Amino acid sequence: MARARVRASISNNSLTRSEWGTVIREAALGAEDTRIAEMYLLCAVPQVDIGAEIGLSRSTVSRRLPKIVDKVERTARKLGML
Repeated sequence: MARARVRASISNNSLTRSEWGTVIREAALGAEDTRIAEMYLLCAVPQVDIGAEIGLSRSTVSRRLPKIVDKVERTARKLGML
């Protein structure tokens, strides 16, 4: 199964999983986007499985991920973690 390459600097950073969890919660993404971020960025769940669990199509998850990742990264920078 193919995966989109969205992870940007999140996968290339030395923050721990717990620290990324804190950043995701602080990003104020909303409940659904927070769940998408946690599943995709922390647990490496494929987009199709995220969509199935949340009730969205894989393409919807794929379209939302770049904005979610951008907000998480901006939040990490604001918190001085990146």
